[in-house]
Amino acid sequence: RRKNLQQLHPLQQLFWESTLRCNVHCLHCGSDCSSSEVTPDMPAGDFLHVLDKSVTPHVDPHKVLIIISGGEPLMRKDLAEVGKALKQRGYPRGMVTNGLALTPKRFKELMQNGLRSMAISFDGMKDNHNWLRQHPLAFDGATRAIKLATEYNRMVAARTSLPSEGEARRGLLVWDVVTCVNQRTILQLDEMREYLWSIGVRNWRLITIDP
Repeated sequence: RRKNLQQLHPLQQLFWESTLRCNVHCLHCGSDCSSSEVTPDMPAGDFLHVLDKSVTPHVDPHKVLIIISGGEPLMRKDLAEVGKALKQRGYPRGMVTNGLALTPKRFKELMQNGLRSMAISFDGMKDNHNWLRQHPLAFDGATRAIKLATEYNRMVAARTSLPSEGEARRGLLVWDVVTCVNQRTILQLDEMREYLWSIGVRNWRLITIDP
C-alpha cells in the first residue's frame, strides 16, 4: 500500500516550519509568531533525525525540495549548518524570507551550503510594505534581498557558457517575489511592477489572504 501511495502521490516538497520567531509583526500573519524565545526552535538534530528515519527511506532525496519557513527562518543561527547537512543527504533546499536579516555575508554562507531556491516577500512600495510588515526597515530589507539574488545569478551566468537547461541545473538560484495584495496596494501594482523589474525581478507572484 505504501508503494502505491508513493506512486500516486509522490512527495515533491516538504515544508519545515523551523521557528516561530520573527523579526517583523505582519498584520496578515497566519502563524503564532513573535520575537521572543518562549517557544524554542526545533533542534536541527531532531529535524534531521525525522528526515533520516521517516522520509529518506521512502523517497529519492534529489527529487524532494525541502522548504524552510517560519516565522522568519533567518532568526535561526544554524541555517548554514542545516543546509550543509541536507546537501550531504542529497536534498535540494529552499527558503521563504522577508529579507530583513539577509546580509551579504549570510547570503554567501547559505549559497555555499546548498540553498537552491528562495521566495522573498514584498508587499508594496515603501510606506505600504512597512505598514503591513510593521517595521520601518522591512522595505529596505526586502529590496536588499532581491538585489543579492539578482547579482548572484548575474555572476553565475557570466561565469558559464552552458545553454539554458533550467536555472537549478546551471547553478543559478531559483527565486521569486511574493506579494500579498490588499486594499492599500491593489491600485499600486503598476508602480510595484516597474520598481521590481528595475531591480531585477522576473518572477512575481500575487496572492491574497482572506480573513
